[in-house]
Amino acid sequence: MTAPAVTEQAVSCAPNVGLAPSFLYRATGSSSVIESEQSNVLRLIRRTNVDLAIWRRELPSALTSWLDASPICDWPGLRQNLTPADVARTIRQHFNEAGVKDCDGRALLIDDVEQLATLYAGALRVGHVYLRLEPVRDDACTKFHRDCVKARLITTYRGPGTEWVTAENAAKALSMQQDFDGALFHVPTRSVAIFKGCFGGREAGVHHRSPRISASGMTRLFLCVNAARPAVGAGA
Repeated sequence: MTAPAVTEQAVSCAPNVGLAPSFLYRATGSSSVIESEQSNVLRLIRRTNVDLAIWRRELPSALTSWLDASPICDWPGLRQNLTPADVARTIRQHFNEAGVKDCDGRALLIDDVEQLATLYAGALRVGHVYLRLEPVRDDACTKFHRDCVKARLITTYRGPGTEWVTAENAAKALSMQQDFDGALFHVPTRSVAIFKGCFGGREAGVHHRSPRISASGMTRLFLCVNAARPAVGAGA
């Protein structure tokens, strides 16, 4: 099941957000998840009653085709503290050193990561981000959890997206873990989500986990952006 495609109701917008109510919805089955096809929805993670904001989007076909054809399993991961203004230059240098050839697809990916880092920094009102762009080849972080951060932006450029459960199902998911048999949702591949973490000001929240992929032989290309470097072992 993907992030809920059917929505309950339009939500009144906060001042200066720039979203028309007809384009902003609460996801059916959850009291604290909002989604939109407009990127400004990510800024609403600042609301006290929002635990997860999802920007449902597609990417240019030139980028998705390039990603599908690229040997991302061989790419080294990048983890670094940066200002948003330094993101494009840093990734370009990283790809040059890794032997990822310059092309339109590579340029589109770099531009997109820079945009997301900038959106996150604006949403959280921070000047520096901890950026993680890497292939995921195993079943990393497959237990339901909340991250030890204020809020975390994630997107999966290739492969299945992050799985999540509503706050109403959190206790059951935490107790059952892999045996959880309730409603399970996915952040759609290429869509962008900001999950509020343990330091986000609420005891409850939306718990999530990585999809299990080791038996499939596939590799995910995963982007994570935090305001500060996460604790060792944290993931999505």
